[in-house]
Amino acid sequence: MWTPPPAVTASEDPQTRGSEQVTVQSVAVLGLGTMGGAMAQRLVDAGLDVRVWNRSPEKAEKFGDRAASSAAEAAEGADVVLTMLFDADSVRSVADDVLPAMREGAIWMQSSTTGPDAAEEFAKRAAGAGVRFIDAPVLGTKAPAEQGKLTALVAGDDSDIDAVQPVLDAVSVKTVRVGAPPKASALKIAANAWIATVTAGIGQSLTLADKLGVDPADLLSAIEGSAVDTPYLQMKGKAVIGRDFTPSFEVTGLLKDVRLAAQTPGVDPTLLDALTTLYSNAADSGHGDEDISAVWHAFQR
Repeated sequence: MWTPPPAVTASEDPQTRGSEQVTVQSVAVLGLGTMGGAMAQRLVDAGLDVRVWNRSPEKAEKFGDRAASSAAEAAEGADVVLTMLFDADSVRSVADDVLPAMREGAIWMQSSTTGPDAAEEFAKRAAGAGVRFIDAPVLGTKAPAEQGKLTALVAGDDSDIDAVQPVLDAVSVKTVRVGAPPKASALKIAANAWIATVTAGIGQSLTLADKLGVDPADLLSAIEGSAVDTPYLQMKGKAVIGRDFTPSFEVTGLLKDVRLAAQTPGVDPTLLDALTTLYSNAADSGHGDEDISAVWHAFQR
């Protein structure tokens, strides 16, 4: 099991501003998809010195001269490098260029959903490069990201997490500290398995109602206000009924996470295998870029 490197104290850290509290002032955001772009904008709005990079340059255009021509250029000299990329392979390819460019003692805040094995790998790579590491995936989708209302799951040295508090304050309303890496990434996979389960359940029940000759809207009305009702059920249920699959969290992203969950040793695969099949069917039938509520399509035969 990987052990985090010793925390850099305020007296040792070049970012100290005459006090014991390390203050993050500059952040590089690598990856400007639905989540990364919204998080970068929140950091800009918070007054931090932000540089951005995206593999497809057009997504960085709205950030003007904050956009860097390469990931390494964005990361050079930054106090914090935040990665928000699609998967572990994407993070690996960027890390190859970025880690040598980061200053010693800078913090790599890895927020992509990669699973615990990859998170442990990245923590070891950071330590080898003289870089501090925080395993920091987030819970939430497009709207919470735009509003700065994500939940941050963080694992790392407490002093490092304290140091990135300005970043956490800008993008999240709740922080859950879970010890050392890769526990935050492990928690993210467990949470997304739950999201996959309830979203598929919504699609199934709405389909059942329809096939049984019941108005699916009446199903939502029947459950509303009961112990099993949730805002999520009502929101996603109405989206399905209205056939509005505008993406907040894409099918392909959740499918990746379900597959990561299915790799967990000692877990009965029955439900995860079924979820993999359902989300795969939705993606394969042309709905991979739509919202995860589009798993409803997998029940239409």
